[in-house]
Amino acid sequence: MKKIIVIADTHLSDWALPKRLEELMEDADLIIHAGDFDNYKVYKRFASYKLKAVKGNTDDEKKIKEELSEVEVFNIEGVRFGVVHRGNYLNEFSDLGYKALELGVNFLIFGHIHRFVLEDFNRAVLLCPGSPTQPRLSAASCAEVIVEGSKVNVRCHIVQNLFCGMNAIDTFEGFR
Repeated sequence: MKKIIVIADTHLSDWALPKRLEELMEDADLIIHAGDFDNYKVYKRFASYKLKAVKGNTDDEKKIKEELSEVEVFNIEGVRFGVVHRGNYLNEFSDLGYKALELGVNFLIFGHIHRFVLEDFNRAVLLCPGSPTQPRLSAASCAEVIVEGSKVNVRCHIVQNLFCGMNAIDTFEGFR
């Protein structure tokens, strides 16, 4: 069994993650970041964990651009994952679905839209973890992915109360 914490769009100038997110990261086998660190020091702090990451559209620092690619593809317990930062649209994800098929992945993780998305596209799952620090029209979130053989469980964690002062639930789950 592997526990993966998936995040994107942190947009931090200093390390200032929500405490709940740091707790989740401490207990994870892998951190996946789908881009937009914004700061090399913040990226290096994430890299102190076991990290898979891509660069985002705001990752303009030369060092980040040199160290990260636009696409990552890897296997975890026989499940093939892909990571990109963004597609072409904010509310319609067929371009990312076709990217998943092109890459031959079971799961395509993406960022850029700052809100949680979990959708099926043909034989692939599209997952955006949202943003733990700058949510848009949603709560501040990350995703937890548990891989046990070919079984994958996805859980959305609300990591801080940033959406219109609402008292958010702690988690919700999706099964595949």
